[in-house]
Amino acid sequence: MNEELTKIEQIIINPKAIKKSDVQDLMKTFFAKLKNRIENYVGDYPTFIEPVYLEDNVKIGDDVLLGPNVYVGINSEIRDYVEISNTIIFDNVKVGKNFKLENCIVAKNSSFNFTDLNIKNNLLMGVANLKTELENYGL
Repeated sequence: MNEELTKIEQIIINPKAIKKSDVQDLMKTFFAKLKNRIENYVGDYPTFIEPVYLEDNVKIGDDVLLGPNVYVGINSEIRDYVEISNTIIFDNVKVGKNFKLENCIVAKNSSFNFTDLNIKNNLLMGVANLKTELENYGL
């Protein structure tokens, strides 16, 4: 599992050169190996559809649905009213309120400080205080 995460992280460093099929194949392999780990989060009682893997110190807001096939990295925060499926969120990420992410990758140290995003098949990265500032690349 860690091997696929490392490969994905290396690929997304240069988003304009990404071969969609490479990322999709790595994600498929990663999710096939994904096991459940949901006991180490801080927050209310989210709904999980297994498998969901949460690293340490993940903060989860109200009315959150995670899964299936969700990985959330260390020190990440998922704010209120969020739905995430088939998505990899790397370390130190903040996901805004009322987001719906499907088949996405969120790059390390990203922070989305706005509300209302519904997006599929994208690489999301950077710091955005408005939806128009969001850096995203199709996968």
